[in-house]
Amino acid sequence: MPMDWLTLVMQWLHLTAAVTGIGGVIYARAVVVPSLNEVDPGSRARLLARLVARARPLSFTVIGVLLLTGLFNVFLEIKGKPPIYHMLLTVKLLLAIHVFAVIFLVALPPGANPARDARRPRLMLGAAISGLVILLLSAYLRRGF
Repeated sequence: MPMDWLTLVMQWLHLTAAVTGIGGVIYARAVVVPSLNEVDPGSRARLLARLVARARPLSFTVIGVLLLTGLFNVFLEIKGKPPIYHMLLTVKLLLAIHVFAVIFLVALPPGANPARDARRPRLMLGAAISGLVILLLSAYLRRGF
Protein backbone atom coordinates (compact mmCIF):
# COMPACT_ATOMS: atom_id res chain seq x y z
CA MET A 1 0.00 0.00 0.00
CA PRO A 2 2.76 2.59 0.75
CA MET A 3 4.25 1.97 -2.71
CA ASP A 4 0.90 2.89 -4.28
CA TRP A 5 0.99 6.28 -2.56
CA LEU A 6 4.61 6.82 -3.50
CA THR A 7 3.85 5.92 -7.11
CA LEU A 8 0.88 8.29 -7.14
CA VAL A 9 2.92 11.16 -5.66
CA MET A 10 5.80 10.57 -8.08
CA GLN A 11 3.47 10.52 -11.08
CA TRP A 12 1.73 13.68 -9.84
CA LEU A 13 5.08 15.45 -9.34
CA HIS A 14 6.17 14.36 -12.82
CA LEU A 15 2.99 15.65 -14.45
CA THR A 16 3.07 18.88 -12.46
CA ALA A 17 6.68 19.56 -13.45
CA ALA A 18 6.00 18.70 -17.11
CA VAL A 19 2.97 20.97 -17.32
CA THR A 20 4.83 23.77 -15.51
CA GLY A 21 7.83 23.50 -17.82
CA ILE A 22 5.94 23.16 -21.09
CA GLY A 23 3.36 25.74 -20.08
CA GLY A 24 6.13 28.14 -19.11
CA VAL A 25 7.84 27.75 -22.47
CA ILE A 26 4.56 28.24 -24.35
CA TYR A 27 3.69 31.30 -22.26
CA ALA A 28 7.14 32.80 -22.71
CA ARG A 29 7.05 32.27 -26.47
CA ALA A 30 3.43 33.29 -27.07
CA VAL A 31 3.10 36.16 -24.58
CA VAL A 32 6.44 37.39 -23.20
CA VAL A 33 8.47 37.49 -26.45
CA PRO A 34 5.87 39.50 -28.42
CA SER A 35 5.43 41.84 -25.45
CA LEU A 36 9.19 42.39 -25.18
CA ASN A 37 9.28 43.33 -28.86
CA GLU A 38 7.06 46.32 -28.06
CA VAL A 39 9.48 47.73 -25.46
CA ASP A 40 12.41 50.04 -26.29
CA PRO A 41 15.74 48.19 -26.63
CA GLY A 42 17.30 49.45 -23.38
CA SER A 43 14.29 48.54 -21.28
CA ARG A 44 13.91 45.25 -23.18
CA ALA A 45 17.43 44.14 -22.24
CA ARG A 46 16.94 44.95 -18.55
CA LEU A 47 13.50 43.35 -18.42
CA LEU A 48 14.69 40.22 -20.23
CA ALA A 49 17.59 39.89 -17.79
CA ARG A 50 15.17 40.11 -14.84
CA LEU A 51 12.73 37.64 -16.37
CA VAL A 52 15.47 35.12 -17.10
CA ALA A 53 16.94 35.49 -13.59
CA ARG A 54 13.54 34.88 -12.00
CA ALA A 55 12.70 31.94 -14.26
CA ARG A 56 16.07 30.20 -13.87
CA PRO A 57 15.47 28.56 -10.43
CA LEU A 58 12.03 27.34 -11.46
CA SER A 59 13.38 26.03 -14.77
CA PHE A 60 16.18 24.07 -13.14
CA THR A 61 13.81 22.74 -10.46
CA VAL A 62 11.42 21.52 -13.16
CA ILE A 63 14.26 19.71 -14.94
CA GLY A 64 15.48 18.12 -11.70
CA VAL A 65 12.01 16.93 -10.69
CA LEU A 66 11.37 15.53 -14.17
CA LEU A 67 14.66 13.61 -14.15
CA LEU A 68 14.12 12.11 -10.68
CA THR A 69 10.46 11.25 -11.07
CA GLY A 70 10.95 10.11 -14.65
CA LEU A 71 13.60 7.59 -13.61
CA PHE A 72 11.34 6.36 -10.83
CA ASN A 73 8.37 5.98 -13.18
CA VAL A 74 10.39 4.28 -15.93
CA PHE A 75 11.78 1.65 -13.58
CA LEU A 76 8.26 0.83 -12.41
CA GLU A 77 6.68 0.69 -15.87
CA ILE A 78 9.30 -0.73 -18.20
CA LYS A 79 9.11 -4.44 -17.37
CA GLY A 80 7.17 -6.59 -19.79
CA LYS A 81 6.49 -3.86 -22.32
CA PRO A 82 6.69 -4.62 -26.05
CA PRO A 83 9.50 -3.22 -28.25
CA ILE A 84 7.24 -0.47 -29.66
CA TYR A 85 6.81 0.87 -26.13
CA HIS A 86 10.59 1.08 -25.71
CA MET A 87 10.95 2.78 -29.08
CA LEU A 88 8.32 5.43 -28.30
CA LEU A 89 9.76 5.93 -24.82
CA THR A 90 13.18 6.53 -26.41
CA VAL A 91 11.68 9.13 -28.76
CA LYS A 92 10.01 10.78 -25.77
CA LEU A 93 13.31 10.86 -23.85
CA LEU A 94 15.19 12.32 -26.82
CA LEU A 95 12.56 15.05 -27.14
CA ALA A 96 12.85 15.69 -23.40
CA ILE A 97 16.61 16.16 -23.79
CA HIS A 98 15.87 18.71 -26.51
CA VAL A 99 13.47 20.60 -24.24
CA PHE A 100 15.94 20.50 -21.32
CA ALA A 101 18.72 21.85 -23.55
CA VAL A 102 16.55 24.71 -24.77
CA ILE A 103 15.40 25.55 -21.24
CA PHE A 104 19.03 25.58 -20.14
CA LEU A 105 20.05 27.86 -23.05
CA VAL A 106 17.11 30.22 -22.54
CA ALA A 107 17.87 30.38 -18.80
CA LEU A 108 21.40 31.66 -19.43
CA PRO A 109 21.82 35.41 -18.83
CA PRO A 110 21.08 37.42 -21.97
CA GLY A 111 23.64 39.70 -23.54
CA ALA A 112 26.71 37.45 -23.42
CA ASN A 113 25.89 35.82 -26.74
CA PRO A 114 23.84 38.06 -29.09
CA ALA A 115 23.45 35.25 -31.66
CA ARG A 116 21.87 32.99 -29.03
CA ASP A 117 19.69 35.84 -27.82
CA ALA A 118 18.39 36.35 -31.36
CA ARG A 119 17.52 32.63 -31.57
CA ARG A 120 15.62 32.51 -28.27
CA PRO A 121 12.13 32.80 -29.82
CA ARG A 122 12.83 30.07 -32.38
CA LEU A 123 14.38 27.81 -29.73
CA MET A 124 11.35 28.27 -27.49
CA LEU A 125 8.97 27.49 -30.35
CA GLY A 126 10.84 24.24 -31.04
CA ALA A 127 10.81 23.34 -27.34
CA ALA A 128 7.08 24.06 -27.10
CA ILE A 129 6.36 21.79 -30.07
CA SER A 130 8.61 19.06 -28.65
CA GLY A 131 6.90 19.43 -25.27
CA LEU A 132 3.46 19.01 -26.78
CA VAL A 133 4.63 15.89 -28.65
CA ILE A 134 6.04 14.57 -25.36
CA LEU A 135 2.63 15.01 -23.73
CA LEU A 136 0.97 13.17 -26.62
CA LEU A 137 3.47 10.30 -26.42
CA SER A 138 3.03 10.17 -22.64
CA ALA A 139 -0.73 9.84 -22.94
CA TYR A 140 -0.36 7.13 -25.59
CA LEU A 141 2.24 5.19 -23.60
CA ARG A 142 0.08 5.38 -20.48
CA ARG A 143 -3.10 4.19 -22.21
CA GLY A 144 -1.84 2.16 -25.17
CA PHE A 145 0.10 -0.52 -23.30
